[in-house]
Amino acid sequence: MLRAVPLSFLLCACGGGGGGGGPGVALPVRLAAADLDFAPSVSSGELLVQLAELPTSVPVLLQVAIELPPTLALAPGDPLLPAQTLVTLRGEMHGGRYVVVCGDDQNRQALPLRTGPLFSLRLVTSTPRQLGTHTITLRDLRAARSDGSDAGGDVNPAVATVMVR
Repeated sequence: MLRAVPLSFLLCACGGGGGGGGPGVALPVRLAAADLDFAPSVSSGELLVQLAELPTSVPVLLQVAIELPPTLALAPGDPLLPAQTLVTLRGEMHGGRYVVVCGDDQNRQALPLRTGPLFSLRLVTSTPRQLGTHTITLRDLRAARSDGSDAGGDVNPAVATVMVR
């Protein structure tokens, strides 16, 4: 049964991620993020995070650490916006990264996550504005099934390119 759990619990509960590798092992859960372009007059934007690939036994809960370049910051207030129905969507700074938990950690019969857009992260450019090409990295993906078992998050980070003009 899944219950509301602090981020630190999910960090431990979902193990080290990874996709295994023996015969019959499904591909790991994989995220993708869209590139972002801040035109000269634009100071805020949304990073769209998508669930790109799911194993046969789909997860109900994910955790990912998002590393932002110094040229970007989280938008004031709640920077997370759901892109599909999510019972749980929360984030907090942890060790210099913004750690996001999404899915359902409240219900025993939690609905599985679907491929496609998952959530958006609202971002703002730093002051003073730093022009150039920058990178946002999504790493340490953890995924859990409704029984609490590890669903195998991709060990390779997802990367989005950000252009600040």
